[in-house]
Amino acid sequence: MPKVSVCCLTYNHERFLRQAIESVLMQETDFEVEMVIGEDCSTDGTRAIVEEYQRRYPKQIKGLLPTKNLGVMPNLVETLKACTGEYIALLDGDDYWTDPQKLALQVQILDSRPDIALCIHDAESFSDDASYRGQLYSQEFPDVLSADRPVMYQQEVVEKGWGIPTASMLFRSSALQIPDWFVGVYSGDYTMQLLVTQHGNIYYLPRVMSRYRVHAGGISQIANRTKSVAFISKRIFELTHFQKLLPKYAERYDGYLQYWYFERSLALRQNKEAAKGWLDYVRAITISPQLFRKWLFRTPAK
Repeated sequence: MPKVSVCCLTYNHERFLRQAIESVLMQETDFEVEMVIGEDCSTDGTRAIVEEYQRRYPKQIKGLLPTKNLGVMPNLVETLKACTGEYIALLDGDDYWTDPQKLALQVQILDSRPDIALCIHDAESFSDDASYRGQLYSQEFPDVLSADRPVMYQQEVVEKGWGIPTASMLFRSSALQIPDWFVGVYSGDYTMQLLVTQHGNIYYLPRVMSRYRVHAGGISQIANRTKSVAFISKRIFELTHFQKLLPKYAERYDGYLQYWYFERSLALRQNKEAAKGWLDYVRAITISPQLFRKWLFRTPAK
């Protein structure tokens, strides 16, 4: 059994996938590493690249090649299920690792710290065409990633939200128990952070060891980030399940849910679905009358 499985999702990443794969192959380790690539029926040459590397490195590269497009979350679930390692690392097909010691350093933490379920590190965001001014995650999210606080707790994930680089995540496979509702969430990586930290804490290494590529075809860009009804509905869906999963943070999730019910109320009214819009407005109010006071200025759009 490999020590580490690298879970890689890819779709139309012909220009980037080789770099991602090579960044895994360059890892300097004294343990076995497998890379499981979920290729979701790309329309470019991505699948041919997966097949090429699978032929060249049959013991290290495992391609999952469905006959029809699954979509981001179902593809993630299937790829995670195919990972057999003690630990699982995440790497999308358009990102890459920059440090050949990345896995060795993170595995050392998990091996020596049974209280740690997830090890992360700093990363850099960038774009190939200079349309986006990149920066370090530790600069963009200093409240989340701080060298002064190497150990993080689940409460911080709940309260501070997104800010952990996906390609930095290495976690115990035994800590990830995928619920049936997982396939319906918007944010797979954030959901995994909540699930995994039920079984241990997070350890942060203040070392830049991966790069996140910002571009129109990125996995995180495929799902619509605008405040459409469909997008907001996914956020409400996942928050409802987060609240059931972590009832001790119910009040915090009430606040999040109230915000998104108001947002969907506005979006529905703009789509001329008045009845549904007012229903969400009432839902938002009744979640918590106390929280509602700070939202009094928000009314459904006419």
